[in-house]
Amino acid sequence: MDLNASLPDKSPNQRVTAQALNAQTQRNLALAVILLATLNALLWSFVRLPGLGGPDEAEHFRIVHQMITNGGLPIFEGYGPGRFAGGPVRAQVAHEITPNMFAVVVAQILMLIGSASNDLNFHIARLFNVALYPVTLWLAFLTLRRVFTHIPVAPIWGVVVMATIPMFTLVHSYYTNDTPAIAAGTFAVYTTVRASQSDFARRDVVLLGVALGLVALHKYTGFLIFPTVAAITIWQLARYPTRLIRLAIVLVTITATIAGWWYVRNWMLYGDPIGVEITQAAVNASGGAPIPPRARGLNIFEFVQETNWIAETFSTFWGGYGLEKMKLPGAAYLVFGSLLILAMGGHMLNLSRNRKRIRIPDRPPILLIMGVLHLGLWAVNFWSSYTVDVALHGRYVYPTFVPFVILLIAGLSAIVPRNVPGEALVLLTVPVMLMANGAYFVQTLLPDVLAWGAVR
Repeated sequence: MDLNASLPDKSPNQRVTAQALNAQTQRNLALAVILLATLNALLWSFVRLPGLGGPDEAEHFRIVHQMITNGGLPIFEGYGPGRFAGGPVRAQVAHEITPNMFAVVVAQILMLIGSASNDLNFHIARLFNVALYPVTLWLAFLTLRRVFTHIPVAPIWGVVVMATIPMFTLVHSYYTNDTPAIAAGTFAVYTTVRASQSDFARRDVVLLGVALGLVALHKYTGFLIFPTVAAITIWQLARYPTRLIRLAIVLVTITATIAGWWYVRNWMLYGDPIGVEITQAAVNASGGAPIPPRARGLNIFEFVQETNWIAETFSTFWGGYGLEKMKLPGAAYLVFGSLLILAMGGHMLNLSRNRKRIRIPDRPPILLIMGVLHLGLWAVNFWSSYTVDVALHGRYVYPTFVPFVILLIAGLSAIVPRNVPGEALVLLTVPVMLMANGAYFVQTLLPDVLAWGAVR
């Protein structure tokens, strides 16, 4: 594992930690956290009212219901007059066109075990999203374990961070197309790290191709992995053009075999494989749709000021949604912001320590890959908000949550005193994070549920 001197060297105390926290203990602790997180998401899914679990849940379930009713994939037929009139957001890609193979699976199973009660079907559909939570967290653990081989406590701490961020739990408790995209994106990040570290061994290349195929069958928020993988393979194999070409052919073939049919179908039905153009034409034809900020002549700074984009997307990355907006207390955002500042300071400290050893390695640094994935998706998220739908959603970057956690841990580890054992860090912070997640459930989520019940 090569972080190119971006993490501190192993100290004597870290070597003691490595002996005390062996692989079996590390794995058991991670599994315990994942089990607790899954039960937590299951509880959240039960208490949230059907159709009101989170953003656009009713719209996402409509696609499933349409597949059950029609016995096939949904077909986009445009929007009714004034569909977006009076609203701040316009559709970017219609739900019927956005790839979501997971919805096909949910629809098929609901056809077999579904109920006449629509509310019960909502809760059944949510169970599938809850089931993806432990899958995502386990893949995150495997990735973190490969990256932080010299900090045995890091994979556990990272999984706890993911499991206790309120919005990340919420996304896995209601029916949405974000959840399978997150799982596919996390799988792709894991296989990318694995393939890069093994110098593209055959088995790892196959796994990477499967992961890319799954990403291509789900929401576009995970698609930044494609240019990233291309850049990594070129970086590592540029000196071996024959092998590079052969590897590219294999990856493209596997990906196209798994996911190509969806885009061929879109092209045959709509003449638009991706669906952006036909969706925008349908939105404009509906009349009254909001005009994107860029089209209104706002520059980037005016857009940020008008929409409060930075504060809103930052807050909804951690927690936010529902009738009462479900925001966290202001102090919580100060804590999160402070952690990010400390992590950034740690990265700057590492750069200053290693400035004399900077070189172009044969293999791209792990932290560079993670930075491109996570920060790149933030950039795409911003550009989408500015040019299309003005959607202020921090959850859009969740397919790169693992890269975010890796960057966070790497930065913080650079400023943790060398004489602090890793177990102490876990013992001090894990209970605090778990209690904070429980407090959010009691103080924010339940009142939101009661508020919706009063409206009904």
